[in-house]
Amino acid sequence: MKRAIGWILAVVLLVVMGGFLLVTYQQADYLVHHPLEARTPATHQPQYFDLQVQEVVLLNPNRQKLHGYFSASNNGAYVMLQHGFKANRGYMLEEAKILQEAGYGILVTSIRAHDLNDGDEITFGVREMDDLNTWYNYLMNVQGVAKGKVGLLGNSMGGAMVIEYAALNQDIAAVVAVSAFSSLQDTINVSVEYFTGLPAFPFAPMISFWAETILGMDVAQANTAKAAAKLCNTPLFIMQGGQDIVVSVESGQWIYDAACGDKELWFEEALGHAKFDTKKPDEFKHRVIEFFDKSLL
Repeated sequence: MKRAIGWILAVVLLVVMGGFLLVTYQQADYLVHHPLEARTPATHQPQYFDLQVQEVVLLNPNRQKLHGYFSASNNGAYVMLQHGFKANRGYMLEEAKILQEAGYGILVTSIRAHDLNDGDEITFGVREMDDLNTWYNYLMNVQGVAKGKVGLLGNSMGGAMVIEYAALNQDIAAVVAVSAFSSLQDTINVSVEYFTGLPAFPFAPMISFWAETILGMDVAQANTAKAAAKLCNTPLFIMQGGQDIVVSVESGQWIYDAACGDKELWFEEALGHAKFDTKKPDEFKHRVIEFFDKSLL
């Protein structure tokens, strides 16, 4: 009888473990893949904002098509705007309008596995650095923009990416990061709960393991705070809301503490993830334009 109970318990344990491994693998696969047929079409279009732009299509080093929006500058300076995780260009058009009205040239960028672009794997900024570099080279080589006249603005994962790209490209003159994660490891518990609906424990560590296995990369490679520590000559403006449930609330402070150059942190206890432009529109506009004017003009 005891032996039979032991076998039953062993089978139950195997079934539970098998289910756990299957569920965590499926969730990891969902987080790191974003095929075109699964993407939500952009609901915001330039004409809705009276935004004067032209469509640009480029090829990254992997020969993947990338779609963006471009408009020329009236003041000699440009800002690249980068959306977040599983988002698209439409999410950045409000910010683009603010900058265009202030005289800035704009380049609303998008990355592989997002928007209308090729690819379906998301590496949280690691391989996407090539995409941002493709867009930057477009400004330099095609549009003839002067060095030191390009700033970056990104939301969420896009905020993390623009900091990491600026650390690789010292010609970037200023960076605004809204609700960026300080590192993928720091925020993985919060993000897993938000995007999968599963509790961080015990699911997050195994989802992280599967994601690393699928992508062939280490989560530690996506480290925004480490990148910020290299921005000693690049002004950095960080925004973080105290009610953020997508990335860890502490992320903004951790990035700010790590940054070694001119830096500013705008923390709003009552705001959620990337809500500065919609909940504090006038202050957002004033502070962003003031920051870029000081850094780029």
